[in-house]
Amino acid sequence: MPKVVDRAERKREIAAALLTLVAREGIEAVSIRTVAAEAGISAGAVQKYFATKEELLREAFDLTGLALVERWRELDTTGSILDVLRRHIHAALPLDEPSRSELLVVLVFTAQAVTRPEWVDKLREDYAWTVDVTTQFIRYGQDNGEFRAELPAERLAEVVIALTEGIASRMLHAEPGGEVHTGLLSSLDLALRELLIPR
Repeated sequence: MPKVVDRAERKREIAAALLTLVAREGIEAVSIRTVAAEAGISAGAVQKYFATKEELLREAFDLTGLALVERWRELDTTGSILDVLRRHIHAALPLDEPSRSELLVVLVFTAQAVTRPEWVDKLREDYAWTVDVTTQFIRYGQDNGEFRAELPAERLAEVVIALTEGIASRMLHAEPGGEVHTGLLSSLDLALRELLIPR
């Protein structure tokens, strides 16, 4: 009897191979052939699921979001609201090779979305969700007196996201766990406290 292949699972495995390849060799190494080799299957097998490199990148982009949500689910939620928010932000930063490769795929996807309206829609949806989640965090902190309440939670959320994206981009060009990473995390912590803690 022929082996039944879970199509969704196989697509995730191929996308995960792309992320592994990016972490080791960079985004320029990505092709149907190289991803197939990384996944241990033929290029033809990859093309059964992804006709083009762009389709493969889209799947990998979706996988990065799932990986982040999974990391968030596993976080310690004890302590102050600022502590919990900080842990969520750290989980989104390129602090190791897997999360670094995820961010590289996101940046490539974002750049290519300029000429692909359907990709722009996906980015807008994801950003709106991120703003909503961050706003809920901040509003909860405001309601509990831990965060400053004189500014709208939505605007504070936008600033927190901008800080996170800026720090993440800087971290891409530094050694994971090195002095620059440590300094950037310290700067992020300072900015969050100055922005959110009541005066």
